[in-house]
Amino acid sequence: MILILGRFQPLHNGHMKVIRDVLAEDNDLVIAIGSPGKRNQKNNPFSGEERKDMLERTLKALKIPARILFVPDRPSDEGYVEHVIEQIGSRPDKIITENPWTIDIFGKAGYKVVVTERHFELSSTYIRNRISEGKEWEHLVPKQVAEFVKKIGGIERIKKAYSG
Repeated sequence: MILILGRFQPLHNGHMKVIRDVLAEDNDLVIAIGSPGKRNQKNNPFSGEERKDMLERTLKALKIPARILFVPDRPSDEGYVEHVIEQIGSRPDKIITENPWTIDIFGKAGYKVVVTERHFELSSTYIRNRISEGKEWEHLVPKQVAEFVKKIGGIERIKKAYSG
């Protein structure tokens, strides 16, 4: 089993490239959404449920099999790795991430961690910045994500978070 850890604020085409690459290697994929309790913040505009919905809509449309779950934040780093493993129910063969903290904490715990290549110089921060500036962004995310963000008032939410 391969575990992808991320916040997906929002899910974008770079994430989807990583997901497709993983599935070419192993069809037992778990996607863990970090910080599910955060929302309406500059770096976390979407709730955990909204991000799960983005993933589910996109993966269903593309017929991509994956288990999606939440990994709630912990008050400290202590016990975080065990907390993640408890949430997913078994030890993953490898963990896919680009987050330096995740790389460090799982690496120190003896897990095989694969650092994702940044695809197309794309990040969720870049997309949120474009949205806040009124620039085109829809081509950077799956169609289902663009539709969902618009439907839930995500554009307005991001602009408000960036102006405050």
